Amino acid sequence: MAVNLSAKTFWAKLILVTLVILAALSTTAFAKETPDETRAKLNRMSTEVLERMYKAYPASRYEMEKAYAYSTISSSSVKLGFWGSDRGRGIAVNNETGEKIYVKMSEITIGLNIGAKEYDLLFIIQNKKAWDRFISGNIKFGTEATAAATDGVSGGAVADAKIIADGVWVYQVDKKGLALEFTFKGARISPIRSLNE
Repeated sequence: MAVNLSAKTFWAKLILVTLVILAALSTTAFAKETPDETRAKLNRMSTEVLERMYKAYPASRYEMEKAYAYSTISSSSVKLGFWGSDRGRGIAVNNETGEKIYVKMSEITIGLNIGAKEYDLLFIIQNKKAWDRFISGNIKFGTEATAAATDGVSGGAVADAKIIADGVWVYQVDKKGLALEFTFKGARISPIRSLNE
């Protein structure tokens, strides 16, 4: 019994250390850059995300252009044992006002998972209320989606996208093609203060 507990403790510590190292590596990629360099990199990344989305989901261009706002995020996920972490960065753009906010995404998952992947996200934000909540980190993805799955404006669905919160839909493409499934549970998107000053 003691051996079994010791093995569980070892694996728990190994997973925790691995996640901490991966999180540190993901932040150091931006650490040596100036804020202007990071903003320029995120702007280029956003253009690339949109190009991949338009190719994978042709309707996404129309949905993005007619929406109140949108956000592009390039992210990576690491799942080891019962713990996992998703991290990403990108921009949120208000089509009505022209405002652009640099954002980050973080998500911790619990469940039996192993693997890693990189993927892009395009969020379609339907109204001002959803925009305000999106950029402030006050949306609980996956738990607020309505059963009716409407866009909150016309009552219709957003073509090819998945609703993840009231007034917010998402398209996802992994870097090797279409991802078959994706769930937002515990994800949070918030502004990157150092880039929005």
